[in-house]
Amino acid sequence: MRLMEEAVKLGVDCQLVSFSETALLLKKGVVRLKVFHDKGVRKVFSRPKTLLSPVMLYALSLTRILEEEGFYVVNPFKGFMNTLDKMITYRNLCLRKLPIPDSLLTPSQRSIRETPPPFFLKPIYGSRGRGVRLVESLNTIPILKPNGAWVVQAPARDLNWDIRVLVLGGRVLAAIKRVSNKPVTNISQGGSGEAFKVDGEVAELAVKASDSLSCVFAGVDISFKNGEAFILDVNPQPDFMGVEKATGVNVAREIIRHMLSKVGE
Repeated sequence: MRLMEEAVKLGVDCQLVSFSETALLLKKGVVRLKVFHDKGVRKVFSRPKTLLSPVMLYALSLTRILEEEGFYVVNPFKGFMNTLDKMITYRNLCLRKLPIPDSLLTPSQRSIRETPPPFFLKPIYGSRGRGVRLVESLNTIPILKPNGAWVVQAPARDLNWDIRVLVLGGRVLAAIKRVSNKPVTNISQGGSGEAFKVDGEVAELAVKASDSLSCVFAGVDISFKNGEAFILDVNPQPDFMGVEKATGVNVAREIIRHMLSKVGE
């Protein structure tokens, strides 16, 4: 809705479309995208990633097809696939020598119980801090669901805060400091946010993290331990109203302007 508000202010024709209202028609060698082709749309801000479901998988596939049909799409399909779960995300960041906390990714409950605490336990597929636990002793390991898969991750935070950096088109838009007395600092989990000015080194790290995962727009979570920065997560469709409120940066307008700048793409 923020994007819609800013589009109206800028005089940009913009519409909100649910993926569940779209359709892909295939007939006699012709591909037709209902809603998009019908309305003359050429640029799409895509947000397909919610809870894992057939509709979400359909939305990811449609995002790829939109790109192949010549639409300019944010984020691109590759960006969503690189951040679909933490296993792919952390592996890509690690291969590019970007700093992440020491991590073990496994479906093996035995491997988890053999890991000396303390450590954070996260579902491999998840967002907004849901399901994240701080395990301080083996007795506090929660009951794990069968057929699950987890990230076992070394703590990489000195105090009770980290930062969320919004990156758009290879530059930092804004950043907030997220503070919480809970193990997770996500605003959706009760954390509080305030404006934070990132220095050149941290800004460069956030941009590299976003670029390495092929994201045009991303929320990069960064923590600090013993003066060293660590990338905790990269979200390809971050909520940004809290950032706007804390910093005064009009993120929605910046996204619209970025889309408009891509003439003919």
